[in-house]
Amino acid sequence: MQSLTRREHWDSVHAAEGLGFASSLEPAKDHWLRRNVKRLLGSRFREYMTNYDDHQLWKVMYPRHIPGRGAEVVEIGSAPGEHLVRLSETFGLVPYGIEYSASGIVVNRAVFAARGLDPRNVIDIDFFSEACLESYRGRFDMVVSRGFIEHFEHAAGVVDRHLELLKPGGLLVVTIPNLRGINLSLTRLFHRELIPMHNLDIMSKAAFSRLFDPAKVRALTCAYFGTFNFYLFNVERGSRLTALLAACMKVQPVLNVLFRLCLGSGGAENRFTSPQLIFAGIKR
Repeated sequence: MQSLTRREHWDSVHAAEGLGFASSLEPAKDHWLRRNVKRLLGSRFREYMTNYDDHQLWKVMYPRHIPGRGAEVVEIGSAPGEHLVRLSETFGLVPYGIEYSASGIVVNRAVFAARGLDPRNVIDIDFFSEACLESYRGRFDMVVSRGFIEHFEHAAGVVDRHLELLKPGGLLVVTIPNLRGINLSLTRLFHRELIPMHNLDIMSKAAFSRLFDPAKVRALTCAYFGTFNFYLFNVERGSRLTALLAACMKVQPVLNVLFRLCLGSGGAENRFTSPQLIFAGIKR
């Protein structure tokens, strides 16, 4: 498959994630003011501060369709591994990751080990290799990828390889960023160098849905996902826009609360502002 990115790019990304993970292991300083603010806001209001798409995924979609406890889930391009950890802790799934970046493997295994999961379940292999297909064809009850297929020119073939690893009747979940509308303008502002690394042609609902052959997978949902999220964006190290993006991210929890209060559980998913597209389906 023709990739729009290089391995060195992901090594750099995951090396930075490794530094962040190491910092997270240091004892947190829970200042008295922070404790009292949390108590004052209450658990429900704090939950409203989380991203709307995160709420929809973990509170609405996953509980409806996720396999039972003990089922095996694999994430393609799994580093740093936090999503798999949450799937394990929330739903009792047995997590596996497929990762080819050297630094990504290191940080993913460290995250697993820190949370009591087997680091050997992070598989050091090229997802597109025959060895991967021979070893894991039809193995998993659930296959996930998040921000993976849009880095390839022929994304439909990448989706088909996902299905090769899935058992018949297994759950496929694929998400990609929506770098169109206002999101494209903001990406150009904050980090325009990332745009050529993404297949923008698949970032519409119609084009995205065509990647999933209905003869191979029965769709449960295919839609824009979330309302708006500054966490979709990043900046190059040393950029003069770092402070601006940091300020925008501090505003995001306020926006999240407004979305939840004004929109309820319906959201305002659309092609102009939604941060992601999502597909979920059952392998035939």
